[in-house]
Amino acid sequence: MTTRHVDHLIIHCSATRADQNITATDIDKWHRLKGWWGCGYHYVITRDGTIQSHENGDRCRPLDRAGAHVGDCGPGWNARSIGVCLIGGIDKDGRAETNFTDAQMNSLAELVSSILDRFPTIKYVGGHRNLIRRTGAPPKDCPSFDVRKWWMENMLKDFPQYSYVQIL
Repeated sequence: MTTRHVDHLIIHCSATRADQNITATDIDKWHRLKGWWGCGYHYVITRDGTIQSHENGDRCRPLDRAGAHVGDCGPGWNARSIGVCLIGGIDKDGRAETNFTDAQMNSLAELVSSILDRFPTIKYVGGHRNLIRRTGAPPKDCPSFDVRKWWMENMLKDFPQYSYVQIL
């Protein structure tokens, strides 16, 4: 368990095409090339719905370390949030596209539920683009789907115990 105060869960996409079956190891390489301390996400959900994490031996950010996924939103956001990344999110022309598999979306719901159970201090869930709008950072389409709509149609129906969570 982490000693960080975590109050936000931020959902991202890898901004890759649906035919790119990348993993946390690939993201780790990309982020290291940027000079970061490895993969900036705490969790990565692959195209087949596999949830990758440091705890499972994958190249993801350990939960006790601040991520590197929302730094564009200003100082402190990485330290107070957990980052989840879905593989996919763009079409063949590089435009935002909701191209996630059913397996990914099912895993996302299970993972979000698990994270909220482990971190009862989390009061806000949203997509990266939602946090960007809130902080005035440069715009992005990430995670390429409407987290609020997904939350209302899936999470609240299946997990009503999380009705206290505010969606960014």
